[in-house]
Amino acid sequence: MVHTPPKPAHRIFLIDGYALIYRSYFAFVNRPLVSSRGENTSAAWGITNFLIRIREEHQPDYLAVVFDSGTSHRTEEYPEYKATRDKMPDDLAVSLPRIRELIEAFNDPVIQVDGYEADDVIGTLARLGREAGLEVVIVSGDKDFFQLVGPRVHLLNPGRGGPVGVAEEWVDENNASDKFGIPPAQVVDYLALIGDSSDNVPGAPGVGPKTAVRLLEEYGSLDEILEHAQDLPGKRARESLQRNADLVRLSRRLVTIQQDVPVSLELEKLRVREADAARLRELFTELEFRTLLDRVADAAESRGAPPERPPSCSVAATPQEVEGIVSRVREVGWVAIDVESSGPDPLSGSLVGIALSVD
Repeated sequence: MVHTPPKPAHRIFLIDGYALIYRSYFAFVNRPLVSSRGENTSAAWGITNFLIRIREEHQPDYLAVVFDSGTSHRTEEYPEYKATRDKMPDDLAVSLPRIRELIEAFNDPVIQVDGYEADDVIGTLARLGREAGLEVVIVSGDKDFFQLVGPRVHLLNPGRGGPVGVAEEWVDENNASDKFGIPPAQVVDYLALIGDSSDNVPGAPGVGPKTAVRLLEEYGSLDEILEHAQDLPGKRARESLQRNADLVRLSRRLVTIQQDVPVSLELEKLRVREADAARLRELFTELEFRTLLDRVADAAESRGAPPERPPSCSVAATPQEVEGIVSRVREVGWVAIDVESSGPDPLSGSLVGIALSVD
């Protein structure tokens, strides 16, 4: 049978997992979302809302959440790589298993390859998706991904919620040069020149964004800039590039996203599937995401889901039956209580009955 590649309209969304988690957490860092049990739910809330929104607004055909795994070649080559980053906040680290549970409940596959950062796995999957005829959408706020923007490869910066919202941004070939003032093909050389303090990539000390853009406009590439370093008009840039040529070449290796990671594009496993509504209801209840509980219920109703069976009821007429109910409540850990009173005003009416349920 002849293999026919998917139509270009078919889209695969590749989500930078940790980038989205950190962004969601710090969106509420000044006023974190905390459950009644003291669990910080900021990142879980942000991830959940994003996974819902991406389905509703973008309707992807395929989707994967990608995470780092193990130590990458960058750290092995340059031990100072990312060494200046703060340790993950304890309450965020505690919430990671919960976030994995949510992703699993959405039936979204997780991809990670030991020894590789998410950037490189995403870069490789983006190449494979493009070659398969898919439209690829990389979901991340990481500026390094601008180097991958091109035909059928787009970038979606998910924005940030919280008290001060930042709108999401769609980047493609038409506006990719707006970010740095250079085309995607020059982003690697640009980042190698200016460095990156967040990842502790050194770059060329003294060469800032404006100088880097000017040099790339004049010489076209980092190799040509280094070849003519002694001829550069600005003394500061000239001396820095002459002294730090090897450091800049190292920086270029550090910021270059690999596209040859040993990972395959198994589209059937990445196909967007129906979320596990029952599991989501359970998690939303535990996390106290009340508004999301309503959305799950509304979505199930709109899909024509059959109504739940009416509960069976019995009257506890003896102390022993009441004790049995109390034991059951303690075993389960929660109880729903409904109090009925006489008259239209419950504050002035008489008690009629109390109903308990652990379902």
